Amino acid sequence: MAHPAVITRILIVDDDEKFLASMRRIMQGYFEIVTTKDPIQALKLFEYQGPFAAVISDYRMPLMNGIELFARLLALDTNVQRIMLTGHAELQMAIDAVNHGKINAFLTKPTPAVSIRSVIVEAIRAYNRDAGNVLLSKGNPESHTRTALPEATLENYDPLTVKEKEVLALLARGCSNSEISAKLNITVGTVKSHVSNLFGKLDVNSRSKVIAKSITLGLIKNELTE
Repeated sequence: MAHPAVITRILIVDDDEKFLASMRRIMQGYFEIVTTKDPIQALKLFEYQGPFAAVISDYRMPLMNGIELFARLLALDTNVQRIMLTGHAELQMAIDAVNHGKINAFLTKPTPAVSIRSVIVEAIRAYNRDAGNVLLSKGNPESHTRTALPEATLENYDPLTVKEKEVLALLARGCSNSEISAKLNITVGTVKSHVSNLFGKLDVNSRSKVIAKSITLGLIKNELTE
């Protein structure tokens, strides 16, 4: 029996034409991409030119931000992978992205080309796995990407303790240090220590980047914040 066709198309949405041109150069020869500056147009492209395995969207755009766009895309295809790529890594935006846009990966600008391509390869694998299509694997000679790229992995990071995971989950819900202290029955100083440990283990320097890195590594699941 024939397998369903593998979907590898990517939709990129950003109101910065220079950034879109840069993404086209980065993706050339690797993926089939469609770009647009208009999130309203993106919805039309998604509906009439899809399916798309993944959508990469900036956060701040006219008419509709990236989180709102992802929420509307989910109504059209629950399998589509959502990647937030932005230079505006505010904590509240990161929290909203988890809660409402249910993003799959969160990358901040500037991001190395190889990192972007690696995240996209993982998104394509995830989409086709969830949609029941032929899976892409690193060892598959029929891979639809030009080169094998590394999978997202936790191997290069120290494991989190149970308490650090609990603190991380509450950070993703937007809790303050005092709120985390009350919920976990620990002191505010201990909360700060756990947050500092998260910064060190995930190699970041802000709460928003902790959330962003955790989403990309799969440490934060959408169900934690529903």
